[in-house]
Amino acid sequence: MGNFRNHCGAQLINKIIWTVVVLIWAPCLFSMYGGAFVYRENLPSALYNRYTLTLYKTLPVPPKGPAYCDFLNVEVYALAFSCSGKPPFIGWLQGGKY
Repeated sequence: MGNFRNHCGAQLINKIIWTVVVLIWAPCLFSMYGGAFVYRENLPSALYNRYTLTLYKTLPVPPKGPAYCDFLNVEVYALAFSCSGKPPFIGWLQGGKY
């Protein structure tokens, strides 16, 4: 007889489940607290189009809404947070003061 706990794979399954949970919830929590996923399309004129994907679809654009500052860039992709450091729902609770 072997050690049933170590040889049945239950610990491996538990680690796989926790990995899946973290991979699902990490982007969700990042978005909830005001994080954004950014894609930058470089144009031939040396300018670029910036596409910002957030959980908050009805936010007004800056200067009325929050501005986003990149904190992690990888080629044309980036992760960004609100430059003020406040999540957008705080601005909504304060009557639109981002």
